[in-house]
Formats: sequence, C-alpha cells, structure tokens
Amino acid sequence: MSDEGEILQGPANWFTIRCPPQLCCEQTEALLEFREKPTPPALSSQQAGEQDVAYPAETNRWTMTLYAAWMDPNDPQGSEDTFGVHTLFPEVVRCRTESPLQIPGHHRTWSGVSRMPSAGHWWRRLLRRSGDYQWQLWIAEHEQILIVASLQSAAGEVLTDSDRSLCLQTLNSITFAEVPAWPPELFRREVIRLARTHFPLLETSSSGSFSIRISDSEISLSNFYRSYLMSPQQFRQIVLPGLTTVVRMSEWSAEQLMPPLENVRRQIMPMLYPQSESDGPMNEFVQLEWIGGLTVMFVLDEDETYRFIHRQMLTDWNLSPEELRDLAMSNLDRFAGEHPLEVRVIGEEHNPGMLVPTEPDAYNASRLLGCQLHARLREILGPEVVVGVPNRDFFVAVSLRHPQLVQQVRDQVIRDHRTIHHPLTSRLLVISADGVSEYCEDTSDPAH
Repeated sequence: MSDEGEILQGPANWFTIRCPPQLCCEQTEALLEFREKPTPPALSSQQAGEQDVAYPAETNRWTMTLYAAWMDPNDPQGSEDTFGVHTLFPEVVRCRTESPLQIPGHHRTWSGVSRMPSAGHWWRRLLRRSGDYQWQLWIAEHEQILIVASLQSAAGEVLTDSDRSLCLQTLNSITFAEVPAWPPELFRREVIRLARTHFPLLETSSSGSFSIRISDSEISLSNFYRSYLMSPQQFRQIVLPGLTTVVRMSEWSAEQLMPPLENVRRQIMPMLYPQSESDGPMNEFVQLEWIGGLTVMFVLDEDETYRFIHRQMLTDWNLSPEELRDLAMSNLDRFAGEHPLEVRVIGEEHNPGMLVPTEPDAYNASRLLGCQLHARLREILGPEVVVGVPNRDFFVAVSLRHPQLVQQVRDQVIRDHRTIHHPLTSRLLVISADGVSEYCEDTSDPAH
C-alpha cells in the first residue's frame, strides 16, 4: 500500500485514513467526502498571454462519501435497513456482491447501476439524456464502529477500474483506534456515573445540550470531551480532577466565592474565549467583545486552576468592565515580564516565515491582547503578521510575505480548531501598525 498522501482523522478519532495525492477530501463531523483533484484545462497560446482567464466549472465524475457512526446495541434498527442498497441507490438496474475490504471487522460490499428518479412530463423523460449512474457500496462493522462508504458516478459517467482501485486503496488504508472514544451522549452518561460514584451525597444530573449539574454547579463537558478524544484510555484522569475542583468550590464560604478586590487584585487576568460559546451559562460572567469571533473574559488565577469572574463580583468591587480590563491588562504585562515567551522561529535567518511558542500555556493566546507581543512579532516577521489562534494554549504567527505559508497555516488552524481542547477560533487575525484586525484574504491578488 502506498505511503503517499495525507493522513486524516475519522470522526471522534475512531480511525485514520490516508487520502491519496490524486484526491481531495472535505470533512464534517460525521462525513468524509472524496473527489478527484481538479486539473485546470490546458491553455491555448492566446489564453496564456491573457491576464485573466475564466476556467469553466469542472464537473465531478464521481464522489465517494464515507460515513461513520457508533453502533448502539439497544437500537433495533440495523445497518441493513438504514444503509441497504435499495435505500441508498433507488431504482436499481443491476447489482452484484464484491470482494470485501482488507481491514478488520465484518464486511459487505456491492456494486451496481441505478437510474436517476424520473421527474417532469412524460415526453421530457423520453428526450432526456441517460440518467443511469454506477455505484459501489462498502459496509464495515468493527467493534462498536460502523463505516458506510458509497462511491457514485455522475449520471451517464462510467466508473473505471482505476477509479475503483483508487477508492479501494483509500478505504483499505483505514486503521482503527485501539480504544474507540464514546460518542458525546454516551460520554456524558459515563461522566454522570463517575460523579455519582465519587460524590454519592451530591445530586448529579444531565443539563443543557452538553453539560451536567452537580448540586448547584453546571459543568460544560465540551473541553473534557475534546481532551478525552485525544486519549480515550485516560477517561478518569481527564474528568475526575475537574469534577473534584467543582465539588471543592461548592463547599467554599461566601468570602471565598466572592473575595474582596484587595485580596485578589494581582490574580485577575484576561482570557480569550470563543464568542459562539459565551452565551447561556457563560453570560453570567464578565466579557467584552473582541474580534475574529472572540470575546475577552476575565479569570481569577489560582494555584492549579482558574475561575471566571462573575458579574456580581464586579458589582461588589464597584468596577466597570473597562476598569476590570485595565487591571487585567496590567497584570498580563507583569506576567509577560516575569514569564518571557519562548518561541521557535521557522525559516531563513534573514527571511523568517513562521513563529510558534515552544510550550503550551493557558495564557499564550491571551498574550495577543498586549502591545508588547505585537511589537516583537512585527520585529521578527515584518510589518504585517497573520496569526492563527486555534486554542487557548497556542498560537501561530506567519509573515504576510509568505502567502503560500499563510494558506497552509489557515488549513491547519481549521483542523486544529475542530479537534483540540479549549478551542478559540478558526479565523485568522492580522497584526499591523494599526493594531489587530480580522484577516481577510484579498481574492483580487493573483497570488491567491
């Protein structure tokens, strides 16, 4: 099997799959869609001399869609009913069984021809072009993981032996995880079970779209789940410390929960947070809108953890949100002076292209709020610097003089934002002499 191509993570990291160089892949939460990479048409000598050439839109000859799901043993409806040949490819003209995939599990494979559903007046159906299309269907069941892959040609197109071989090669590159991660709802049930085992005197229940409630405290499971997806075998080690912290805080006195300002003044820090998650329960905490789908929240930095500053604290302290921001930024500047950011610079000595922190830290992304870091980045990478902040602990800065590198970083930031814990934003920012703004790619630039 070829080692060329990009290795992709399947949904919930249940498996990896290799995308050959000849294909491109679009990925969503439960689907991977593979197509042939488009190739620009050859230009005539006259077109080659023109500045702007409009290429006709290329039609995909075929598409292979891969769907993955967790099989619930209590679900009476099996994959045969949901993903049967006649369900996925109605009006079957021909069908036959094929050789199974060469990966672990129980397999079923078919290929065939179906007809596009008829529509419109009968005389239009007589005149229309052939609506027949070819397809191949693979169903694989491995432990609790179900994989359904369907290859379908465009109407009137033929799936060549080369097409089928390339798709078969791709599917046979699937490698299953040793410990498959639970899907979100099952993960929540196991967290509740763990909490009830360790804290039997406290009432624990499901809450919201993906949270639990222990006594009077609501806990979002999003970041726990992202960490768990990276190491499913570490479930207890990932979840239990967080639950213990919440239970410990529920036993605090009123003064511990709402301390006087003079006791915590130097512990107040700013922290970037995704705007998409700042509503609901998080709306109880102080926040200021920023850019790029981000908001600035504020935390009390404690020994092993931090907690967000509640709006009631601001009232008790007689501070405005802007005064709190100024205090937090002063503490951030002091923190940056006491903990200089160590970075790795990538590229030529006189033409560096990229910079990343060498170590993850809960305040790495928050440093972008301070002008000191802006000046340092522009000194190293040039007057305009593109920055990606996929999560709380990490950022990547790229010189705008390297547009191809900017595009590569954009793609990686999108992938990281989708998978790693404490996600922030998939958008890019740009730092210039004017400050920080959201990066908007100039589509009129031929380089793009």
